[in-house]
Amino acid sequence: MSNVRRSLCVPILLALLVPGTAVAHPVAGGTGGVAAAPDTKLARAICEGTSAWRCEQGARLTLQGESLADVREVRFVGGRGPRDDRVARPQRATAHRVEVEVPGTARSGPIAVVSRKGPRVLSARRLEVKAAARPQIAGPDTSVAPAPNAGEGVFPVAGEHDYGTQINRFGGGRGHKGNDVFAKCGSPLVALFDAKVQFAGTQSRAGNYLVLQTADGQSYPYMHMQSASMVRKGEIVRAGQQVGRVGDSGRATGCHLHFEQWTAPGWYEGGEAIDPAPLLKRLDG
Repeated sequence: MSNVRRSLCVPILLALLVPGTAVAHPVAGGTGGVAAAPDTKLARAICEGTSAWRCEQGARLTLQGESLADVREVRFVGGRGPRDDRVARPQRATAHRVEVEVPGTARSGPIAVVSRKGPRVLSARRLEVKAAARPQIAGPDTSVAPAPNAGEGVFPVAGEHDYGTQINRFGGGRGHKGNDVFAKCGSPLVALFDAKVQFAGTQSRAGNYLVLQTADGQSYPYMHMQSASMVRKGEIVRAGQQVGRVGDSGRATGCHLHFEQWTAPGWYEGGEAIDPAPLLKRLDG
């Protein structure tokens, strides 16, 4: 047997004798072998406004490294065990960069990325995660003129507005539980009464929303706001205080405030939605 034939047979015999052995076939004009995909690597984590490997909850984080284009999941690994792990989807991924928002409940710990073509890759360093800075409670917006008798309430939209058509009113179109008030995107939204923030968050249909509850137990949801509320759950707001801006977040067509009125004990606490048009028209007086 010639030397050439003997060199080809040895790896084939080994593959037959040893289960799981991969055979590297010669390639004409080259060295032969199986080409391996480049390894995913995490080299650096940079957060907006802070130094490397330090971040605040809710901030935008940029991961730098190699072979990151196929990353489909970023896992923020907290302490021991998976219970405090938090997962986020990349907002943007290229070969050398991944941009992702740090989850609001993420904790300090390593970062792991999971690509479509391989196992997860864990960072060698920990990301120090700090709680988001508590925003200052917005005071009364001096640019918003209060109603002549502020003690009786303030119209929730500060700016030119209209009420749309019948479908935008209470009961119109698939059991509409509120009244839409259309206004220019970004128009200020203000608290109509002195109230407590009952809920504040984001939901697929309501978008960015806020629910105010007055001392008598009634609730007043504000939906489709441009961005997250300026105040948080549990805070006290005063009539005329700015709480957000008109937007079209969630399931909305055109910038508007979807406004509801619920009897005590309030929104999804056992109360009942009632037509808010009489209240809105009185405040719009």
